[in-house]
Amino acid sequence: MLTAKQDNRLTAAETLLAALQHDPSPYATDKALQAVTQRLAELIATMLPLRQQAQRATLAKVAGQPSGKEQARAHLALVAAEIAGDVFAYADEQRNTALQAVADYSQADFEKLRGSRLTDAATALYNAASGPEHRKALQADYDLTDARLQELADALAAFDALKAAPREAIIDGKTARASLRAEFAELGTLLQDRLMRQLRKYERRAPAFYARVVAARQVVDRPGAAVSAGPKPATAA
Repeated sequence: MLTAKQDNRLTAAETLLAALQHDPSPYATDKALQAVTQRLAELIATMLPLRQQAQRATLAKVAGQPSGKEQARAHLALVAAEIAGDVFAYADEQRNTALQAVADYSQADFEKLRGSRLTDAATALYNAASGPEHRKALQADYDLTDARLQELADALAAFDALKAAPREAIIDGKTARASLRAEFAELGTLLQDRLMRQLRKYERRAPAFYARVVAARQVVDRPGAAVSAGPKPATAA
């Protein structure tokens, strides 16, 4: 996701692109400036999804919506607790204390478990319920259908996938940040070394266009570089 500073630079780049595209007629025959404008549009398009991702995350936090992992955990706890209730009742009827121990969880009990502990408990329940020793009786007398067992298996798979997501997100995040730094570096070079130099001839040729583009260029420069729209003032001898 973008930092606040990066988001500001992206906004400035969007403003600059809008100024260039507002009236492209002054550079209709300037293929080099057209290429710069096109590349600027491509860089912005590449970075916009990161802004949208940040906005969605912010909205979710403001609205108090549970994360995908929290939703997956809650669903797994619900499905597992329903099956555990039937398995425990069956185990009690059979005087099978080992099976009772596997199924002795309420929905709240499952919800309290975190990470691999929840996965282990739900997996043990699934294996016991789907094993050949008890499956027929559970299907016949407790309506423990294949569909219910599949729902538990799917809930386990969904939770496991999201459980691994934070580690993958760290790796992906590092890659994305490196790519983003490179894109902002290219953005600064594109504007400072190409656009602003190519723009010089338009100060006389199309002063209104020149003024509009220069005014739009604010904090898009390389980090630490000063914004210099016009010629440097002469220094005293």
